Amino acid sequence: MKLPEFWKTGAALLVLAGLGSYIWFVERKHEPTPDNAKPKETVLAVDKAKAKAITLTSAGGEAIRLVKEGGSWKMAAPMAGPADGSTVEGLLASLEKLEADEVVVETTANPAEYGLASPSRTVAVVVEGVKDPLTVQFGAKAPDGGAVYARTPSSPKVYAVASWVESSFDKKPFDLRDRDLLHVKRDDVRQLEVTGPEGSYALARTDAGDWAFTKPLGTRAGRWSVDGLLGTVENLRMESVAAEDEKDPKEIARFGLAPPARTVSLVLKDGSTRTLQIGAAAPEPAAAAPPAPAPAKKGEKPKPPEKPKPSKYYARQAGTGLVAVVPAALADDLAKGMGELRAKRLLEVATYETEGFEVASGGAKKTYAKATTKDKDGLDKTQWKRTAPDKKDLDTAKVEDALFKMGGVEVQEFVDQPKDAAAYGLDAPVLRVVVKAKGESWIELGKKDGAYYARRNGDAAVLKLDPAKAEELVKAFTEL
Repeated sequence: MKLPEFWKTGAALLVLAGLGSYIWFVERKHEPTPDNAKPKETVLAVDKAKAKAITLTSAGGEAIRLVKEGGSWKMAAPMAGPADGSTVEGLLASLEKLEADEVVVETTANPAEYGLASPSRTVAVVVEGVKDPLTVQFGAKAPDGGAVYARTPSSPKVYAVASWVESSFDKKPFDLRDRDLLHVKRDDVRQLEVTGPEGSYALARTDAGDWAFTKPLGTRAGRWSVDGLLGTVENLRMESVAAEDEKDPKEIARFGLAPPARTVSLVLKDGSTRTLQIGAAAPEPAAAAPPAPAPAKKGEKPKPPEKPKPSKYYARQAGTGLVAVVPAALADDLAKGMGELRAKRLLEVATYETEGFEVASGGAKKTYAKATTKDKDGLDKTQWKRTAPDKKDLDTAKVEDALFKMGGVEVQEFVDQPKDAAAYGLDAPVLRVVVKAKGESWIELGKKDGAYYARRNGDAAVLKLDPAKAEELVKAFTEL
């Protein structure tokens, strides 16, 4: 249907009106600030690098004093101890250049009108080279709630500053203390020993950076499993303090720490040691009653309600009196026992680190080496070659697939007290592979009564393998 001309004209006018509105409302936001616009006034400016002490005082609360000793921050009041350096630096960042949203009055004869006769919060910073502490006082909130009144003792002005600035100083002593119990970096750990209800075991880092158990037997550990456990240790932070400096044996026993239920002992690369003791479960906060269990079916015994798992435990670093409450993550990981940390894959190989390997199978021995060549664009290209008994260029993807398959073979069972090799077909292995990458690693596969078994260097156990994956591995290497 053809529209009348006046409809076309009306539609065009509407479009133009909408475009004009868009330009007026949106583009005007991008108008340049006038050159004579008044800049924000600085209330306080603190040189973070020269700050030596900070005191936080709140109305009706205890004063918190932090001092810098050397390169570290310490808490001096209301208790003595290490402070969390990153949190303290955050406080100083708020004062590095504290600007006012506006100057409310140039001078006031009635500070109480702004809640500044008895400030709700006062922050004072001692700065090297400055005679008096740099101090800011916070009062009542402005009517809009987005700002708070503030002043400095050295000025009669009353300012309005953003409320979030004042809120950043709303700290309790625990918020500012160092909550790291052990101060350990996972990459610094060289030995690890664990004791607990699940048994005791110890591990050591090898020269290649892998992990291996040293007791109760020499066996390989899963690199990423151990790294995950050490990451939990590194990130362990106390949630609260149960006792600041407990020396009474009866009280220590009350926390389940005499003796502790579990211990984690670490030897670091500098030779120093750290030992974490984990005790009893800490009381849970009051919670609503759990839902009633579903009624049992006729003839069935009703199931007892499940006991909730603890979410917190008492812990301390051995040799100290501080008893902390920590989350249950580490205790839960340790409760899984040694088996959780064992290397459950036959041999994890990084193909980019592998320089060569040897394969022995069916009475024949072959060796392989990696070479790097340039492609037509001048980029590096990996080329695998067989070097003995004959020389041949190989399909690189096929070689890397065979190496990768070693990590895909799952261990179904660990035989920690193996019989003689013949009991597992390992007196005449169907496959032996020696991999050269950051040292040498080797595996041997045996077959006995349709089952596959394996041995590997650095491991006293015999491994029972997934038979299908083992078959694939033997085929992949014998076809190279």
